Amino acid sequence: MSFQAVQLTVQDHYVVIDNGILAITISKPDGIITKIKFNGIENLLEDTNEEEHRGYWDLNWSDPGTPGTTGYYDRIKGTDFQVVVQDDEMVEVSFTRTWNPSSKGKFVPLNIDRRVIMLQGLSGFYSYGIYEKLKEWPGFNLPQTRIVFNLNKKWFQYMAVADNRQRKMPLPDDRLPGRCQVLEPPEAVLLTNPIEEEFKGEVDDKYQYSCEDRDLQVHGWICTDPPTGMWQITPCDEFRTGGPFKQNLTSHVGPYNLAMFISAHYAGEDMVAKFAQGEAWKRVFGPVFTYVNCVPKEDDWHWLWDDAKEQALIETDCWPYTFPASEDYPTSDQRGNLSGRLLVHDRYFDDDYIPANGAYIGLASPNESKSWQLEGKGYQFWTTTDEDGYFFINDIRAGDYNLYASVPGFIGDYVCDDNVSITPGCDIDMEELVYEPPSDGPTLWEIGVPDRTAREFYIPDPNPKYVNKLFINHPDRFRQYGLWERYAELYPNEDLVYTIGESDYEKDWFFAQVTRKKGNTYQGTTWKIKFNLEQVDQHGVYKLRLALATANMAELQVRVNDPKAEPPVFTTGLIGKDNAIARHGIHGLYRLYIADIQGNKLVQGDNTIYLTQANGGSPFVGIMYDYIRLEGPPDSDQSTKFISAMSFKAVQLTVQDHYIVIDNGILKITISKPDGIITKIKYNGIENLLEDTVVEEHRGYWDLNWSDLGTPGTRGYGERIKGTDFQVVVEKDEMVEVSFTRTWNPSSKAKFVPLSIDRRVIMLQGSSGFYCYGIYEKLKGWPGFNLPQTRIVFKLNKKWFQYMAVADNRQRKMPLPDDRSPGRCQILEPPEAVLLTNPIEEEYKGEVDDKYQYSCEDRDLQVHGWICTDPPTGVWQITPSDEFRTGGPFKINLASHVGPYNLAMFISAHYAGEDMVAKFAQDEAWKRVFGPVFTYVNCGSKEDDWHWLWDDAKEQAAIEADSWPYTFPASEDYPTSEQRGSLSGRLLVHDRYFDDDHIPANGAYIGLASPNESKSWQLESKGYQFWTTTDEDGYFFIDNIRAGDYNLYASVPGFIGDYVYDNNVSVTPGCDIDMGELVYKPPSDGPTLWEIGVPDRTAREFYIPDPNPKYVNKLYLNHPDRFRQYGLWERYTELYPDENLVYTIGESDYEKDWFFAQVTRKNGNTYQGTTWKIKFNLEEVDQHGVYKLRLALATANLAELQVRVNDPKAKPPVFTTGLIGKENAIARHGIHGLYRLYTADIQGNKLVQGDNIIYLTQANGGSPFIGIMYDYIRLEGPPDSDQS
Repeated sequence: MSFQAVQLTVQDHYVVIDNGILAITISKPDGIITKIKFNGIENLLEDTNEEEHRGYWDLNWSDPGTPGTTGYYDRIKGTDFQVVVQDDEMVEVSFTRTWNPSSKGKFVPLNIDRRVIMLQGLSGFYSYGIYEKLKEWPGFNLPQTRIVFNLNKKWFQYMAVADNRQRKMPLPDDRLPGRCQVLEPPEAVLLTNPIEEEFKGEVDDKYQYSCEDRDLQVHGWICTDPPTGMWQITPCDEFRTGGPFKQNLTSHVGPYNLAMFISAHYAGEDMVAKFAQGEAWKRVFGPVFTYVNCVPKEDDWHWLWDDAKEQALIETDCWPYTFPASEDYPTSDQRGNLSGRLLVHDRYFDDDYIPANGAYIGLASPNESKSWQLEGKGYQFWTTTDEDGYFFINDIRAGDYNLYASVPGFIGDYVCDDNVSITPGCDIDMEELVYEPPSDGPTLWEIGVPDRTAREFYIPDPNPKYVNKLFINHPDRFRQYGLWERYAELYPNEDLVYTIGESDYEKDWFFAQVTRKKGNTYQGTTWKIKFNLEQVDQHGVYKLRLALATANMAELQVRVNDPKAEPPVFTTGLIGKDNAIARHGIHGLYRLYIADIQGNKLVQGDNTIYLTQANGGSPFVGIMYDYIRLEGPPDSDQSTKFISAMSFKAVQLTVQDHYIVIDNGILKITISKPDGIITKIKYNGIENLLEDTVVEEHRGYWDLNWSDLGTPGTRGYGERIKGTDFQVVVEKDEMVEVSFTRTWNPSSKAKFVPLSIDRRVIMLQGSSGFYCYGIYEKLKGWPGFNLPQTRIVFKLNKKWFQYMAVADNRQRKMPLPDDRSPGRCQILEPPEAVLLTNPIEEEYKGEVDDKYQYSCEDRDLQVHGWICTDPPTGVWQITPSDEFRTGGPFKINLASHVGPYNLAMFISAHYAGEDMVAKFAQDEAWKRVFGPVFTYVNCGSKEDDWHWLWDDAKEQAAIEADSWPYTFPASEDYPTSEQRGSLSGRLLVHDRYFDDDHIPANGAYIGLASPNESKSWQLESKGYQFWTTTDEDGYFFIDNIRAGDYNLYASVPGFIGDYVYDNNVSVTPGCDIDMGELVYKPPSDGPTLWEIGVPDRTAREFYIPDPNPKYVNKLYLNHPDRFRQYGLWERYTELYPDENLVYTIGESDYEKDWFFAQVTRKNGNTYQGTTWKIKFNLEEVDQHGVYKLRLALATANLAELQVRVNDPKAKPPVFTTGLIGKENAIARHGIHGLYRLYTADIQGNKLVQGDNIIYLTQANGGSPFIGIMYDYIRLEGPPDSDQS
């Protein structure tokens, strides 16, 4: 597509910039954006406002020495206008205001240059500003500066700041007198008489939509008719202050979009930038991107949010931009890089140096406080460490910095001793850095989780009078108004008491130590921590670590065993003006204190620590704790008495005649002996989590499908595996491991698969669940066979479990299994799908249920399961590693579905077909360990929000993944970490028709798979696979690889094909292989003439229709995975009743005009193949050259794709795939199956100058499920031609 040149029109009082997509009007020389014209809307901004209130920069400033965070308000207006760049590709304009002594007292002592940039073909514009203070100018304070857009309330009423924080919003008029009651603080109002009745009784407060900077890349508003979005995208955090956890305003009722650069919100005066008279300063804020997007009226407008997120990623990948004209904005080659590895050493936690997994590590300009969270003048550059502690920060501005890190799970901050000096083009390797967190003795007890927030503590339900409906049953329940008032209601007579070993911080520790309302006054409170010490070192010093998540006008005093002791053992003094309590935050500034407790203040037996927040006077005075820990004196052995806040019962094994029972005091499981069927799981007062109305062998079992060698297809003999021998492998207080084996011998031939199978179950002390793993072995002389599938199945109790979750946005209350019985449903085609015609619960009537609608790619399938809402109880299947799965990260597998079933899939042919079946020859020996996988159970109290169980299960899944490989399985076939190796390197891409340079493979999946005949990781089903993703610079690290020989593969988003390393990679125990730089040269033999789609191995980007209203699954209405609806294949004929799809290059849009699957056309009672046309124009043709048509297919099913050029009946066709695929992804609601890449050579003499047509014929018919999905299509010109 060709784009209009950018046009600049300079008038007397305005400038207009227009690129044919949007036009913006800016006042001259003020620099106020007064108008944004887009998608047929005359002005996206509020045109009933004065012009200066529409799109503007502003700031607050004050004289030096002035306390607080406010001051003089200044809506910045320029005095001079200049055209900086004007050509077809871009326009950049400047609006400056220069300070001089005559401005003293009127304006902040800064020169301010605000720039606006518009590029050709881009749906938005950029804004950035350069602030400069000269050395001799007066000092001042700068609490805040930002960009504000006041959008048109007529159009924009739906706001989105995150996937789970978006909603239709009240109107700004609803905040006017007579329509609301102003609350305290006054930013919050109760809507009493809103224009739209649905908002009546809700609270609106802009602070409820605040975000941490690390999550604040994009936010904005949607107009639903015509579907239009306006988004504020911040592509980089370098120009923000306060680090990744700093909270800022985003969008709120107005409707407003904000780009915050400096602010004191959630931090107070400590965060204010203060400049002295002799201090020079210059800072560039931005560029930030104002993005606008739209879709046709018939499309789902929710897509605008997904598109905005994609655009945010594009902007981030392009940082630093190449186009800003200011010399104060350095390009990439004027910047430097820094890398290294961060380890943690706490001898009271682990003798070893452990990798700092998921730590935030970054550079901040040096400051007096040596604190990145208080740094408000310079630039900051942050990243997160990978699971092995490695980090890489690129494109750092030249200058001196302090290096900091915050490591989850450990208190305090890492601070590098020396400054780091960044110079243009540098690449600094910091090598190994070691953080030694504060720790002076063994932990006696602890409360909370060191994560800089109070999120893990008890957060009450809001007062029903003061709700925001968005945050009901929401992970961010702390954002509700007035939670501070609930404390006195929960503790009406006395303050909180917490008993170590009995209390649970998630239920018994209120999230904020607030004041208590007594009459019309607010008083400080004293909380008690009760604990028992079996022995006391009277001469030692105990350390009470107090990590605070926030404080506001508070004083925390610590006393021990005497609530009235004066002076207290410790006091913080007056701390904090964060105001996080009033502003619905869960943290503000992080603070860490140590209270030294002399041993003679403690007693053997019962002790009490009193935590007094001494100040009152306001409901917003108080503190939030992050984490509290009591340490014993150095080198004492008291940690054996209190390793954690709870001691756990030893694991007990009871062996009976036909059953064994394993019980760790948290849950109890019963297993049939020697069969190895799990028949009962007792937990949380529920006698059996499994379905006790079915026979025992149908409850918790392993099964497989197998067939004789040479048998086609993916089915065969179904076998529920039962053991013949039972053995206790390990039995001790800390764990029990048991084994159920079945050994094959020739007498078993034709009865059982020729495998010896050893299935193990492990239960650990203190663990809320159990582990299962299996060892399958075929000896060399045993018969050959096929193995299409093996898995673990749990059939849960339908009485208890009716709510299912497989992802954040894929969870719902589910139909009952009885609803799939005759008389209650209509069986559809394929028969796994049923239409619920007479379900037990009326709400499901008219819905389709199909287990395949809940399938997942393995890369996203770490945890899934079911919830019982009363009592709140969860059962989850956690897969901590993909090494024992087949088919790579994109392989699609079943998860949970109506039954209720939980599955752990190991080998399956779903979405792949017979190509995926593991086939073993007679003389082939084979052994494979599947698992361990973890069955996790959790619960909450009845008054808690049961949705929390899903969040907890995800956290547990992350814990299990971090613990892999486990240390406890007893089998010698399961290697420990030291028996494994690691591999690292860097992957680059070189496509000379895309970029002359070698570019980093950002976000590529790269991995090892056992060698196989097809040289394909997606068809490898016998061995192990190990995968990771590359970082933005192409670096990768794969650890804990089993010893063996592997092929190395990669799939790079945005490029077709797969990278395959030429040689095998041999991994040995303890090895650390550096592959150096690997270069992928994707298939490309000439310049791209045109392309359709995005190379991502799926058809997700193409047009996916709405389902037939008769066949819906309500979960997938207005859902990103709309392709999961039933029967979409039938919509093709309805959309193209008379002729097949025609796509015209340069006119058609693949998101709207390319149907997601080339399916058959229904004609009467038959299904016929279809021919799609691609029309395109060539200005010139090389008659002697060869053109390449690249055809990347996302899936195929019993299909044959034929290519013809300019003659729809040519025989033979230019190209044919032959019969391909048995993946059935169309029928199973997938958006891809196996990936295939074909090249059709087109001789130049088959093309003509002018209009051409390529005919894509899927020739086969006979079924609605025959067809293909395309991933991407590209036509390349002959090599070295200039036709692109």
